[in-house]
Amino acid sequence: MLSDLDINLLAFAQTAELATRDLYLSVVNRAVMSGDEQALLVLFHDHHVAYEQSLNGLLGKRAALVRDESLYARFLVKLSNPEDIWATLLEIENILVTTHTATLERLESAGAAGLIASVITVEARHAAILATLISGDLSLALDNKTQALVAP
Repeated sequence: MLSDLDINLLAFAQTAELATRDLYLSVVNRAVMSGDEQALLVLFHDHHVAYEQSLNGLLGKRAALVRDESLYARFLVKLSNPEDIWATLLEIENILVTTHTATLERLESAGAAGLIASVITVEARHAAILATLISGDLSLALDNKTQALVAP
């Protein structure tokens, strides 16, 4: 049984995943990348779909139905410039890692914590891959100085 705190935190995490899913989809649909880069975008999009669906399954009737519109709007503009795509996606992944880590620290349910921890692990890998695409400098992902989104 999830506590009210866990429900609030997980639903907030789900809104961030919904926004991220849609941001990746916006880039995928524009097909501005080719070959392996496009496949990477599709893969990362699919990961965020899976995270959102996992949170949806855990929350059931209490699941979030809409994305975090402020997160979506903030980054959609940045993604409109093809030269900024990788750096913007890295920033998004780093924000999600920071946000989910802050969420993990507050969760009461071990099952919910396990799910969020598994998401953090993969999103940190996303950040590492994106960092190497930008500059080959893993410190762009490892020295994550982003601010966590705050659950209402």
